[in-house]
Parts: sequence; structure tokens; C-alpha cells
Amino acid sequence: LAYLGQVYPRVSVGGVSFGGLTQAQTEAKLISLIADNSEPVILHYQDQSQTLNQEEIDWRYNVKQTAETIYGVGRNNDQRMASFFAQLKSVFATQQVDPVVSFDNQALDTAVSTFAVAVDQPALDAKAAYTLDQLTITKEKVGNVIDRQEVRAKIINSWSRFFGSSIAVQTYFDAPAVILGDKAQLKETAEKLAQKKISLTWGNNGHKTLTTREVKQLIGFVGDDSQPTAAVQKILVARFTTEQAKNYLQTLAADIDQPAVEPQLFIKDGRLAIASIAKEGVVVDLTESADDIVRALNSDQESPTVALTMTQQKPLITEDNLDKLGIVERIGFGQTSFIGSPANRIHNIKQGVSFMQSALIAPGKEFSTVTTLGAVDHTTGYLPELVIKENRTVPEYGGGLCQVSTTLFRSVLSAGLKVMERQNHSYRVPYYEPPVGLDATIYLPKPDFRFLNDTKRHILIQGRVIGNSVIFELWGTSDGRKATVSEPEILSVTKPGDPIYAKTDTLPKGEEKQIERAHDGAVAIAYYTVRRGGKIINQQTFRSVYKAWPARFLVGTGPAKED
Repeated sequence: LAYLGQVYPRVSVGGVSFGGLTQAQTEAKLISLIADNSEPVILHYQDQSQTLNQEEIDWRYNVKQTAETIYGVGRNNDQRMASFFAQLKSVFATQQVDPVVSFDNQALDTAVSTFAVAVDQPALDAKAAYTLDQLTITKEKVGNVIDRQEVRAKIINSWSRFFGSSIAVQTYFDAPAVILGDKAQLKETAEKLAQKKISLTWGNNGHKTLTTREVKQLIGFVGDDSQPTAAVQKILVARFTTEQAKNYLQTLAADIDQPAVEPQLFIKDGRLAIASIAKEGVVVDLTESADDIVRALNSDQESPTVALTMTQQKPLITEDNLDKLGIVERIGFGQTSFIGSPANRIHNIKQGVSFMQSALIAPGKEFSTVTTLGAVDHTTGYLPELVIKENRTVPEYGGGLCQVSTTLFRSVLSAGLKVMERQNHSYRVPYYEPPVGLDATIYLPKPDFRFLNDTKRHILIQGRVIGNSVIFELWGTSDGRKATVSEPEILSVTKPGDPIYAKTDTLPKGEEKQIERAHDGAVAIAYYTVRRGGKIINQQTFRSVYKAWPARFLVGTGPAKED
């Protein structure tokens, strides 16, 4: 009766007593505690430390539910006997209540993992491998790691008691799972296995007898659990393994496989059509063939011959399932002009567009411009033309392909797709302006222009060159999304410095030749927003930083021209 409408005595949260307070007073006190105690947690181990703030994991106290929990101690009508003992206990002993909180579990795990990566020294298993003909054996090594769940619990406990703290992290012994036994015996077993003879056949006339070096590629070094030690560790042994056999077959299959050929698709009169028909193929069944190889090597046969299992491979796209791709309307459009470009640049642009033409992107898959283009050299039809490389403009095969990636970038923005990778040029390129700041440079292997098909249907790329323009259309099925790109804002402009003159004996003495024009430097920013059904589903900011680029001249030092 004395505590009617009040928290029972000695009921505490984080060492702070709430006894005698009403529920409203309890809430007020909690709010005050939370406001005064939002200090970070500092993890430290030897010379490593990491500070974690509550905002980083979206740590939040639920004041109302916590107050109800505090007031509810000793007042559970469903468990009257337990409530009676809780009331009785409150007279003599403190009863701790955990606050009701919410936080981002993934963010907390990431923070703890980041610290663990800096601190952990995991155990290393014993291992062995053939490098060419040489066997390398490495002994196991014990390690020390932190208990991530323990650290996580300490962080939660610290903030549950309304204060930050410095947490001294402990490490624990980490034992390797695989240990080295008799090194000489391991080497002897491996060399004995390498002497095995085996031949492979496939198709009508395919045949290959493996060399000793190739047989070594089939040997795996794994832990043998048939010889456990007292610590339940495994001894490193040598044996033929399916995994190693599959790895070897993957290389061999590159010369054997005749993969299915997908049809080339195009848009004709606003409808999806097939430009070239699909073809079935035949490929090595890696799993079944690898199992057969290991089985033969482990048999009593002296020189077994294994017929590789070949599997018919059908194209994914046929006339029968063409309509299921969902390519029914244009969802994106981009266009740029290359007027004034030299002949080699125009040739490279047309060549690049031809490689991109009819590329098909499945739902949920990323598209890579660099991967789709493949090799860019004389073997793929490209000509030398100027590219930006290491702060210079130099001739290389494929110069001008950035016109292709820039146009594709703008069609992706038009379609409202998510951009995964995009890099602006080192300096401003007149072909892509206006606007400033919506270009996308590529260079093998990096940078790349990549985007995600985050729709539920396939997307088909259609590219063409008309007159002095490159055009890319993206075809698929609209899901109602609408994309907007703000007019790029130029935040600053930097004027180029004085022209740069370089001497060369390839020009007559005193003759000058301009090899690069001057360009203003700039910082530009554009905002990309995609909405569907009135809700924002993607927001990205494209910030472009362009260097000021001075004019460059060659000054001749060679012999004067004869009259």
C-alpha cells in the first residue's frame, strides 16, 4: 500500500534506483539519464583502439516501454506468487532491470568485426601445394582472436547502464584445424601419387595423356579426420580430390567446350526479334568427369583411360521463350555528338557500339562496359587514337570509346537504373558538353562503367551511330519508375596555367606544333533521383572533378628544312 502507484524500492536500471517514483516520474528520469549519458564506447587492445558512437549503430532507448518494465516489477497479475516474492525481495535487495533498446544489429556486428580484423591473429592450418614441379609445405601456426559475441555483449551492457566506457578486449587461443604430421611421409605420398598414369578422351577423336606435372595438379592436400589427435585436429594428407580435378578440367574445358550460342536480338518495328538464330552446344560435365577421374586414379588400374562426360548445352533464349523476357518497350534513351572527331576516333566509336549492340542483362544482374567490350587492340578492329593516360593525351588503340560509355551512362540515367561504378574524365572533354559533369570514362581494366538491372525483367541494349551522333536505347518493361537528373551545378572553375613547351628533334628548329588544347578545370555536381509510386527508390550524387589542362606545344630542335 505504501508503494501504491509507485515503483517498488531498490528497482534499478544501470545502477540507478527508481524506487518510489511514479510511472510518469520514471519516464522523466529516464529521459534525463539518456540526455546526460551518450558517451562513446572505446574498444582497446594493446596499441589498437576504436571508438564507437551510439549514432553509428542507431542506438535508441524506448523510454515508455522501459518505464513500464520498471513499474511492472512485482506487479504481474498472471504470476501472483512470483510478484509477491519480487515485492518482498525489493525490501532487502536491488533488482536490476534492463532498459528496452533498439539498434542496428548489422552495424554493430560490422563495427566489432572491423576491430577484430585489426586485432585478430587467426590460427593458420598446415598446408601444402605444388607450384609447377616443386612441393611447398607450410607448418600450422596457433593464433589469438577476440570473442566477437563477448565484445558485442559488453558494448550493449555499457550503454544499457547509461554510460560509455573503455572496454579492454581480451584475446583467446585459436587452434589450427589441420596440423602437419610426418613431413617426409607427406612428401613421399605426394610423389608416389604423381607417378600415376591416366589418359582422357572426349568426343570423336579427343585424347590426352596427362604428364607428371598435370597429374600433380590433381593432388589435393587436406585434413584427414580418420586420424584425429587428442585436440580433434586433422593431419594433413595428400590425395586425389574432386576439387583439384575440377580445377584442372576447367582449364582443359576451355579448349574442348563448344558452348551454346545465344541468339542475337534486336528491335524491329517496336518489337523484339531474332537477328541470328541460337545454336546448341556441348560442354564438359565438370562434376561427373572429375568424380570419374578421381575414381580411376584410386583404382588398381595401372594406366586408366577416362572418357569425359559431355553434356548438351541448350541456349537460354529461344523463339519459344522470347516473349517471357519482358522486352516490350523503350525505357531509356541517351544521345551524344562526336561532330569534329578525327577518322580513327569515329571508327573506334562505331566499333565499340557494335560490341555493345544487343547485349542482354538479366534481372538483378550487373552490366560491365569493360567486360562487354573485351579486348581493345588491333585484333578486335580498333585503331590508334588519343586517350587520357597518366596526365597526358597519348594515342592508343580504342581512343574514343569513352563516347560509347558516356552515351550509355546517360541512357541508364534516363531509365532510372542504379549506377554501380562511374568515373569522370581527368579533364573536360568538349564532345560531352553541355552538360558539364555527366560523362563516364573507361579504360581496361579500370575504371569501368557498371550499372544494375534492378527491374524484374530483362533489359536489351540497342546502340547505333547516325550521322555524327551515338544513340543508345534500353528496352525492357517499365515498372513505373521516373528518373530526374538535376542540372549539373559548377561549384568552381580553375583556369589552366601557362602553356607547356617540350623540345623535339622530330620538327625543324624553331617550328612549333600544338599537340593539346587548354581546358578549364572545374568541380561539378549533379543529383540523380528515382521515384516509383511517389516513393524515392534510389538517390545518387555524381561529383566530377576536372583538372585544369594547359596547352602543350612541341618545339623543334631538328635540322632546318631544305628549300
